[in-house]
Amino acid sequence: MAKTRIKLNLAGFNELRKRAEVESIVTSEAEKISAIAGEGFASSTHQYGSRVVARVYPITAKGMAREAKHGLLSKAVGGGG
Repeated sequence: MAKTRIKLNLAGFNELRKRAEVESIVTSEAEKISAIAGEGFASSTHQYGSRVVARVYPITAKGMAREAKHGLLSKAVGGGG
């Protein structure tokens, strides 16, 4: 059987990751996670080089306490029971 060779177009892939559509999707997902976690959490999205990165984090003392006690962010992304 012949071996299949794949050559990735990394420049094209990196351009795709910078597009506004991708940033919109990432922002939307971060906002969903923030909403699931509840009051006291916020999200932000930033462009870092060739990728878009989103963060969801507690913004109040109550949010920090709820995250520490219940692990709400892990649960919001499906990582906790």
